[in-house]
Amino acid sequence: MTTYISEATQAKYLNIIKCVNSIKKMYKAVRMKDYVMGGINENSHGMRISIKRDKKPNSIFIAMPGFLGGEYQVAGLKWHGPNIRGSTRGSTNYTLILNEPNTGTPIALFEANLLTAYRTAALSLYATTLLKQAQTIKKIGLIAAGEIHTIFLQGLLELYPHINVVKIKSKSSSGAEKFISNFNKFKNIHFEICQNVNAVLDDSDIISVNPGFDFDSLGQMPLLRTKYIKENALVLCLSYAKFSDEFLINDAIKVADNFAMYESYLAEFGYPVYPKLSFLGSRFIDLVYDKQIKPGEIVDIVDILNKTKNEILAKNKPIVFASGGMIIEDIAVACDLLKEIKTK
Repeated sequence: MTTYISEATQAKYLNIIKCVNSIKKMYKAVRMKDYVMGGINENSHGMRISIKRDKKPNSIFIAMPGFLGGEYQVAGLKWHGPNIRGSTRGSTNYTLILNEPNTGTPIALFEANLLTAYRTAALSLYATTLLKQAQTIKKIGLIAAGEIHTIFLQGLLELYPHINVVKIKSKSSSGAEKFISNFNKFKNIHFEICQNVNAVLDDSDIISVNPGFDFDSLGQMPLLRTKYIKENALVLCLSYAKFSDEFLINDAIKVADNFAMYESYLAEFGYPVYPKLSFLGSRFIDLVYDKQIKPGEIVDIVDILNKTKNEILAKNKPIVFASGGMIIEDIAVACDLLKEIKTK
């Protein structure tokens, strides 16, 4: 019988540090190439369909199939939609099913909105542990103040005890104040509500960018100006983000969760990818296509684990991290969560 795991049940057990450990174990399997996702190169984010609706915006649904080996050995599919522009949490919904890979037998069915938020925050935290030393992290800058950043900051404050300043740029002051109210117990941390992106960037050791996907054009996206990003800062890009090409080509160390996923975007969407799907990794692949940068200049997380591009990471430059979301993250977090729930 298939186990159904509601979001209410997940909320009792989800723990961001445990989710980081799940992502760490996932990358062990990725390092051994013991995983499969969709697409010709088996690294696609997913397949999308557009459902026409009379006098309303089209409903976009995305199916994300995958298999994760290693200690997991589980297949899965995450399905999300309707992904209507301007939608809020509740009108775009995520569902995850886990299957036994040899028989296809369903193992569990998850409501996956909360799970998605945790795995997204956990990936950024895991990347942070690989790219920044704890003693160097004191000031945090957050662009957007939603659920994912709430979870992300909870993990950061647990992992990095030297943090003493958190700067926030939200769509509204009330949104920023609501965000800060989640951290009232941290009396030693100064929270600053910023009126513009530049103030968030200025002197921050880690900057996390998650303004969402609801933009009519590239010009509406927050521009992260080079002069405000300090040397050795780490910029985590969880959703759409915009930098100058000069910065990306000459001044930044470029790190990706999985560069093959952005190569898949190029095959699926055609060049240029970035205006159609404005993840930072999409700009990486466009710059490679334009021969502005070489593929070898992109550092994958697996490269970090294999220590194959240490000479790039050793440079005194800001690091920009592209995160695009992979089904295998969901599978790892969900499997470990299911195991914990069943043992209680």
